[in-house]
Amino acid sequence: MLEDIRKALLIGVGSTAIAFDKAVEQVDKLVSRGKLTVSEGKKLTEELIQKKNSTLTSQDKETLEAVLLEMNVAQRQDIDDLEEKVKELERKLDNKSTDA
Repeated sequence: MLEDIRKALLIGVGSTAIAFDKAVEQVDKLVSRGKLTVSEGKKLTEELIQKKNSTLTSQDKETLEAVLLEMNVAQRQDIDDLEEKVKELERKLDNKSTDA
């Protein structure tokens, strides 16, 4: 499933995603060869992710959102709404248990 999502996202955002993926692979190789420490590799990967996130075009974002919606993946607002409902139910349960 995760691999299917990854493939769909790569198709959606185009060749920049492939280049990004290759860059991350190269960082991993440098770490495995001892050319970079694990912490340096993590830092470099995080920098690549930040750079990639900042260079997404609006069309890339729309494509990504469409793919995620088609796959029925929960969005951040959906999760936030559910978390709030859970908190509300917990408060109600706490009130009932103190009333009993």
